[in-house]
Amino acid sequence: MRGDIKESILFLFKEEDITLFNKAELSRRYNCDPRTIDRYIKMAKGEIEAGTQKREYKSKLDEFKPIIINKVDKYGCTAKAVYQLIQKKGYTGKYSILANFMKKHKDEETQKATIRFETNPGLQAQVDWKEDMILTNKQGEQFKINIFLMVMGYSRNKFIIVTTDRSQETLFECMIAAFKYYGGVPHEILFDNMKTVVDHAKSSFAKTVFNDKFEVFAKDMGFTPIACRPYRPQTKGKSEALAKLVDRLKVYNEEFTTWDDLKKITTQFREDINKEYSQGCEDIPIELFQK
Repeated sequence: MRGDIKESILFLFKEEDITLFNKAELSRRYNCDPRTIDRYIKMAKGEIEAGTQKREYKSKLDEFKPIIINKVDKYGCTAKAVYQLIQKKGYTGKYSILANFMKKHKDEETQKATIRFETNPGLQAQVDWKEDMILTNKQGEQFKINIFLMVMGYSRNKFIIVTTDRSQETLFECMIAAFKYYGGVPHEILFDNMKTVVDHAKSSFAKTVFNDKFEVFAKDMGFTPIACRPYRPQTKGKSEALAKLVDRLKVYNEEFTTWDDLKKITTQFREDINKEYSQGCEDIPIELFQK
């Protein structure tokens, strides 16, 4: 704000008829735009308040921002795809402007969504699979296996079991086995967007819909399912870290003969890693589980 202009206009307003002011002359005297003089005259007359009518800077992207955010949040579209779409809708700006806006939006959403899960005892568990792992027995026969993983959020207590498939029935059997192992059912269980849990046809990038049979199972067991949210790369850190841990099973190549041997090895491995990584963690009180 030009204080000198403001004071002069207010002084002249008291002494003379403001309608007789020569705005062009005053703008030359104060070396400013005539619109600045006009604004201070309106302030002196009480037509506007000081600090109002700030210049608004508009971007060519502004009118397309709702479309952009919808395509990114709901469907996970790339900047290139969105750029091509809004060009057809009349956008004439640069690709870099769009890319910067999308990056800023994603960074803000990630910051809001990324919260480290440090849960109370019995509150939350996380589920995942280690898929299509190949182990070779002593006779050179290959076994294609899957490892079901469940880890408690508070104690980091881990449950793993070897399976031949990842069907929905197998998932349910593994989860029931895990509940028996833990002695109860956690209040919440966090899942990846696996097809045995999520109805992909009804789900979008920003909204997950669980399939009907899984919802019935969750209700019968007494837990609330939670799907991984977009922009939350660290949400499932505990189960993903466990997936890396299970890679240690590779050392048992050529150390077993039958499927039963594999199951025994996996059970012993589970007990070993829980002793190794969970020493010092408190046991989970059963009363904090839903029965």
